[in-house]
Amino acid sequence: MGAPPTKRGWAARHAALELATLLLLLVSSAGCGEGTSREHGFLALTVRDVDTGAPTSARIELLDENGQAVVPHDALTVFSDCGSAPVHAWIPRFATLQARWNEHREIANPYTGTTQFYADGLVDVRLPAGSYSVRATKGVEYRRAGATVAVEEGQTTPLELGIERWIDLAAEGWYGADDHLHIPRPHPRFDPRLATWMEAEGLHVANLLQMGLAQDVHITPQHGFGPRSAYQRGDTLILSGQENPRSHVLGHAIVLGGRRFIDLPSHYLLYDRVWEEAHRQGAVNGYAHWGLAGAEEGLAVWGHEALVDFVEVLNLGFPFFDRWYEALDLGIRIGPTAGTDYPCLPSLPGRERFYARVDGPLAPERWLDAVRKGRTFVTNGPAIELLVERMGPGEELLLAEPREVKVSGRVRYDPDRDAVVALELVRGGTVVMRVDGTAATGEIALETRLPIDRTTWLALRATGAKRGETEIDLRSLLSNMLVLERRSSADLLRGLPEGLVPRPTVAHSGAIRVTVNGTPPLAEQPRAKEVARIWLARLDELERRLGEDRMRTWAQFPGRGDGISLRTARANRLALLQAIEAARRHYSTN
Repeated sequence: MGAPPTKRGWAARHAALELATLLLLLVSSAGCGEGTSREHGFLALTVRDVDTGAPTSARIELLDENGQAVVPHDALTVFSDCGSAPVHAWIPRFATLQARWNEHREIANPYTGTTQFYADGLVDVRLPAGSYSVRATKGVEYRRAGATVAVEEGQTTPLELGIERWIDLAAEGWYGADDHLHIPRPHPRFDPRLATWMEAEGLHVANLLQMGLAQDVHITPQHGFGPRSAYQRGDTLILSGQENPRSHVLGHAIVLGGRRFIDLPSHYLLYDRVWEEAHRQGAVNGYAHWGLAGAEEGLAVWGHEALVDFVEVLNLGFPFFDRWYEALDLGIRIGPTAGTDYPCLPSLPGRERFYARVDGPLAPERWLDAVRKGRTFVTNGPAIELLVERMGPGEELLLAEPREVKVSGRVRYDPDRDAVVALELVRGGTVVMRVDGTAATGEIALETRLPIDRTTWLALRATGAKRGETEIDLRSLLSNMLVLERRSSADLLRGLPEGLVPRPTVAHSGAIRVTVNGTPPLAEQPRAKEVARIWLARLDELERRLGEDRMRTWAQFPGRGDGISLRTARANRLALLQAIEAARRHYSTN
């Protein structure tokens, strides 16, 4: 995996950790547990797909009369890792132990404030006699199903919940993915369980990211990378990727589809070297967390080199499109993606996701090609679609001369969960048309003929609010992430409301480029000049941060886990300054 060598003395320390961990696993229990009263009965629950008639995996909530959650012993055991395991992936025999360290059955749902669990469709649970509420969900394409059931002493009570689709996007060629999951995958024998888990969230493509730090790459180990390590069951794909390099200086980078883990610890701040190797391997590169937290400066340094293929514009339930719009206005071809950063951020797998339009059956290479071309839309619930003439997201419409073009789009959604209120057509970063809708209709459509007098780009976005969910303090959550002083971070935080606010409903299509023969390309238009000035200011800010007198402050950055040693900082500084100067020349002459 390209990880550092084992250090002297680790063997004894890790042997002790292994023994302690095994003891903890032996004495630990499964979360909230089942009823222990002698006056008990049994609930035999089946979650059935209405379309197929077969039992189907789902996420389930089982609450007693007092609202207390029950998690049965036969719930699906899942696991995740955000750096809490004290063992490391470069000792292969500890990788499985690392996964087991975080094994659990209960799932904390931040959107409902309740504890839930996963099941493969069949659950038998011993319960004290009484009344219980049961609810089942299966990602964003299925309606929620629920019931209240009375469990009698000494009796087995059967309950069937039929879970029904409100949309089938795979049937239309669109496959949903979470690009940012920190779930260990230390051995192929874990793959079927992972597939069941992802199917329970209605995800087609789960990208499990091994996380790197400047000092090591020990978080969420993967047993392999590339096509040979891919696991597919039906329309569910489990893929290994990486979040590496990642730093507060230049942002958190994601590589999807690499054939091996790419780690260059002595060049840790030179992201372009990792990205160039990733492209040689047929992978796609992107930035997490809205293109913020250092990524805006990384985009300014390397965006013009065509090394960044996507930006994660929807994360933590919060959409932020400005950095992506800036890149598009400069003529840089970058697609939008979405991911949860589960479990490092309070979320559930697939809550924020993106759909990619795949030609033919789902397969790793076809899916990567769709992401590479920007044939995507992002969402936390609604399905959005846009056509300009016959072109869709990630495609280009060529016009011989300025003229009107036919634009059609729509958003579809489940009105029980999403109150979508508007559909907006965006041209070159500006809303040029808005269609208001009634939140309960389940669909808003847009049709127009739009005059196009110069090369531009078009996209479609939907906005609204979530129904029946806890509110969120966006300012507080983002303040904990945007910890390094930056002008762009301060501007964003100033624009956020104080206190708790409803969680937003959002969907946004990828961009469709419209190129008009004989008109200036995007990079030479007035808006590109404005963005270039903004990016040049970021380059200046980064250059100041790299000053010798500020080295210790920005490099070590205590308490965040992504600090860089002074030795690495000094070794990378000259190459970074040269890259800044090359980018400055590019944006100054365009």
